[in-house]
Amino acid sequence: MRRGEWIALAAILLLATLLRLYRLDAIPPGLTHDEADTGYFAAAVYRGAPSSVEGPYGYINEHFTWYSGALFMSLFGPTDLALRLHSAFFGLLVVLFTYLWARRAFGAAVGLGGAAMVALSFWTVMDSRFALNSEPAPALFTGAVYFLWLGLERGGRRWWAWALFALFLTGSLYAYEAARAAAAALVLLFLYLALFHRAWFRRHEVWFAAALLATGLLAAPHLLDPAAWGRSSTLSVPLAAALHGDLQPLLTNAISALGTLSFHGDSFVTYNLPGRPILDPVASLFFYIAVLLCLWRWRRPACAFILLWVAMGMLPSLVVGEWTSTLHSKAAEAPILTLPALGAVEAGRMVARRWGPRWGRVWAAAGVAWLVVIGVSTATDYFVRWGQSPQTRAAYFHNLAAITAFLDEGEYSGTVALSSPFPDLPLDPLVADLRLQRNDLTLRWFDGRRALLLPDAERALLVLPSSTPLDPLLASWVDLGSATRVVVHPEDVDPYFDLLVWEPGESWEAATAALDGGEITAERPPSLPADFGGGVELVGYGVTPTVAIPGGTTALVTAWRVRDPAALGPPPPHDYGIGAAIFAHLLNPQGEVVAQEDRLDVPAWNWQPGDRFLQIHRFTLPPDLPPGRYELEIGLYTRHDLRRLEVRVGDEPVGDRLLLPPLEVIGR
Repeated sequence: MRRGEWIALAAILLLATLLRLYRLDAIPPGLTHDEADTGYFAAAVYRGAPSSVEGPYGYINEHFTWYSGALFMSLFGPTDLALRLHSAFFGLLVVLFTYLWARRAFGAAVGLGGAAMVALSFWTVMDSRFALNSEPAPALFTGAVYFLWLGLERGGRRWWAWALFALFLTGSLYAYEAARAAAAALVLLFLYLALFHRAWFRRHEVWFAAALLATGLLAAPHLLDPAAWGRSSTLSVPLAAALHGDLQPLLTNAISALGTLSFHGDSFVTYNLPGRPILDPVASLFFYIAVLLCLWRWRRPACAFILLWVAMGMLPSLVVGEWTSTLHSKAAEAPILTLPALGAVEAGRMVARRWGPRWGRVWAAAGVAWLVVIGVSTATDYFVRWGQSPQTRAAYFHNLAAITAFLDEGEYSGTVALSSPFPDLPLDPLVADLRLQRNDLTLRWFDGRRALLLPDAERALLVLPSSTPLDPLLASWVDLGSATRVVVHPEDVDPYFDLLVWEPGESWEAATAALDGGEITAERPPSLPADFGGGVELVGYGVTPTVAIPGGTTALVTAWRVRDPAALGPPPPHDYGIGAAIFAHLLNPQGEVVAQEDRLDVPAWNWQPGDRFLQIHRFTLPPDLPPGRYELEIGLYTRHDLRRLEVRVGDEPVGDRLLLPPLEVIGR
């Protein structure tokens, strides 16, 4: 390498680092559930107890990121920032390996141009800042291709290159399913060399075949596990239709995916600025020039392979379509972004041959200016247009991020009752686990739109985001007039959250007194509390309105006290935690269910002995329901096996349900 090339590469890597690390703690403006799921598995390895969950929410079955993410957590702590730094690191490796491979395959100018495109592209910058499990895959796969090229140059004299090729390729297969489609390009390259470059192939066939075989053996334990193919189920619908003779869904998806290169882009705001294509018009022009050039020069291995790499790397997106295509095609980042550089360099060489070296230098300067424009466009679109968008903040649960930041930096310590739209595992609680680093806070989760959790504490902090306010029935038992409102961003769909330090016991007494006093019910069971499997006990209930009409909505409010959560049984060994639901059924005189709702908005995985909660069930009566008296029954079951808990009133078992006094339905 000449000195100028070293300087150019250093500048490219510096710009790539800046775009990947600048404001990494603030943009993306929160954490998605998929990212939190990645953090859960990495943190489990970091703590020395890898998770046994087999059907993870975000398909996080690829184990490479479990361990590489845990390594970054050991360096920077078990936080979401550690995972973002993990992705930024592998994003920089993509830049470096793109340069190394493209330089060997097409020369120094293309190597630098391809590396610059990867460094500055909106696609790769954004991809390098997600805390997802997938980011190591393109870096490892591109590294594998580079070491393959080293091996093909020198054969057995570079045995270490073949070994690294096999190891990097294996790592990519353990990192993300998209790499498996891209790996097909390597098999096709093997066949291509055997057919069209036999002399060269005979010098390398043993090493190439041995490296592919070693990769297969090393990856077999993972690839033979059905759970490792969970994300591939998204491919099944269009492929199944094609197998039955209907090619329209597959063709539609392929056309929309190809359009993301130059025309409309991935529409999913979580992973892209909706509608922004991967390549700008200038880059698109040189991309297609390079594709035509490589087709013309298909007998050159580098030209043939880069086309195979693009085709196989984009294959998942071609099947699924443009939605989330920026993730599905990520194993092809390096060749897609190298092709515009190849087209521009070849055009520049033609200019220099026709009009002289001076115009060739002008062309090169114009190319550098074009890259500057790409970098400025990427920075503006990412940090301003996308990073500050209300839709982006909603997709990344910015309100929850603001709540955890407030709790992490605030003076309050103790119990926190946090209302959340997704209080079940592995959703919002895993986001908080990564972002909240204080040990003197105990979080209790519930959804205030249908429930109110009252911790067993003299005082607690109640947190109510604007997305999950207390239901008016529940709010009547809490003095929300003294709550403090924290505005996160007035333009957001979830713009604020309310804070109230309150005494849960007072709200509990007010609620149970209202239920017992008949304020919203005329009748009650002959004896309460009623025990449900030793886990919780029902201590009160109410129905409103007390007289129902056909087509109307009836609300059942129940008051519960947690006794022993362990009575629900251990969590299934491959699930995140125990799940349960309370059913409420309205029965006709024949015992048939005419209206019902099953729900539990104070998740059982978070129950603690002594905690209390209020739960609302609402169901709409059929419009043709005859007048009469209809019985209400409630019960509780565990979700993983649908096992109903035994109900006892006093010391007497009464079955697996509790019958409440009937509800009267009158005619309109």
